[in-house]
Amino acid sequence: MLVLLGSDGNKLESPIAKRFGHANYFILYNTETKSFDAFENIDEGHNHENLQEFLDKGVEAFIAGNIGPHAFEIINTPKSKVYLARKMSVQEAIEKFLKGELNQLTEPTAKRSIGHGKDEEHHGRHHHDGEHQGRGRHSHD
Repeated sequence: MLVLLGSDGNKLESPIAKRFGHANYFILYNTETKSFDAFENIDEGHNHENLQEFLDKGVEAFIAGNIGPHAFEIINTPKSKVYLARKMSVQEAIEKFLKGELNQLTEPTAKRSIGHGKDEEHHGRHHHDGEHQGRGRHSHD
């Protein structure tokens, strides 16, 4: 099974990112081979197109510290589920997931998506009350 985790770094010892869609890295872990690859999260428009690529690779589980509605909508599918892991390393989250100790999310943990493409507000999608326009990094608990 392929598992994707949002991470602050590119190692198994790295902490789980506080916000999945804005993680510095995505760790793609293969539970059968116990191997992983790290991918820098290059999502300049914050539209999460890169998440669809992971779905296309066959990822069945996504592990997040927090997740907004837009990213959740993309990755919570009939074939893939989202799990919550806070204040732990990627390795700890994988171990807990394999033991069935992580809670599956049925809705996003954050009420609003942040920092999407600059003109999305004008199209009536994902209204943000004018916050976080532009492409800077943001941290939220």
